[in-house]
Amino acid sequence: MPLAIPSKFIDAEALLHDMAMAEVGFSDFGPDDYLAGLRALLAAIDSDLAPQGELRERVFGMILAALISRLYSQKGWHENPDCLKTEIRRPLIITGLIRSGTTPLQKVLALDPQFQGLEYWLAETPMVRPPRRKWRSHPLFQNAEANLNAMLQANPMIGAIHQMAAEEVDECLNIMRQNFISNMFASQLHIPSYDQWWMAQDETAVYLRHRDNLRLIGYRERDKRWLLKNPGHILGIEPLLKVYPDACIVQTHRDPVKAIPSICSLIMMIRKSIVPAANPLDDGPRENRLWSIGLKRAMAAHDRHPENFHDVQMEDFVADPIGVIRAIYRRFDLTLQPEVEAAMKQWLDQHAQAKPGFHRYRAEDFGLTEDDIRRQYADYIERYHSR
Repeated sequence: MPLAIPSKFIDAEALLHDMAMAEVGFSDFGPDDYLAGLRALLAAIDSDLAPQGELRERVFGMILAALISRLYSQKGWHENPDCLKTEIRRPLIITGLIRSGTTPLQKVLALDPQFQGLEYWLAETPMVRPPRRKWRSHPLFQNAEANLNAMLQANPMIGAIHQMAAEEVDECLNIMRQNFISNMFASQLHIPSYDQWWMAQDETAVYLRHRDNLRLIGYRERDKRWLLKNPGHILGIEPLLKVYPDACIVQTHRDPVKAIPSICSLIMMIRKSIVPAANPLDDGPRENRLWSIGLKRAMAAHDRHPENFHDVQMEDFVADPIGVIRAIYRRFDLTLQPEVEAAMKQWLDQHAQAKPGFHRYRAEDFGLTEDDIRRQYADYIERYHSR
């Protein structure tokens, strides 16, 4: 039976809250500072997307999931108020262009037991991290795994290009949607009016909530250093450094002429899994502009806070991953134990880069040319890719 969503999404605000509360059985959404973002999103869905039929339910479910995640965070803080006293010291944060090696770098570093990370299922429903042996019997883990598997089965190429598993560490993006100031929505839906709105927002509150979620999830392992990853952190790099002034930031780099078409291809696969009629020509100009803004912000932050940054070229990581990892550990005074390095080498052997050609894309498929990209990223290319 189709969900009775109001004809205008802006009129669905109360229904969304009611359904989120009914789903989980509790009702505290916390401070109402998220409502501006939610309302901007709902209005943009009406004006820019106007979804019909099954798409309406998919979009409704996307927003509902963010509200449910928010409810779980509030419940966790209420039940564990002391967690909010925890200091998050020198988190190791991987960022950079999408498709520049951030995911394999995070996955291999996560093998080091000195780190804790943000697992996919706990970003969906934040709580104090249960003992790992109990995860598979946990209903919320089972639900997250089922939903993720359904998405990957519907579009296996997404999983082939971007590795995801419910029990593994994943991107901060999933938990940062709780404020409704997020690239998650605008990357998956063609909603340019929301895009324009969120890009003008100060994300400090987003990172403050992000920090409190880390405090909650890691409450049982307070002495473990956080290992985090999100390409979008380059867009909010100054708010991130305001909240985590001692962050150890590993920024990955790749020639935008190669990276941007790959980004567009991945984003379009995700968009089409939600909106089958999504137009690649809407995607290219948006991603080309967006990531140039992020890289300009990151370069400026790098100049202001050089002590926080360590640069990694993707081709160096592909050619000598252990050498790159050792350099990261030296840069941030970390200890790489021999048995951990051995485990990393084994993982890297098992997850060697796919052969060229399995993921095909061209800039022209997304309304771009290589010259467009070079012009947009001229300063970045000169600094990082002129060797």
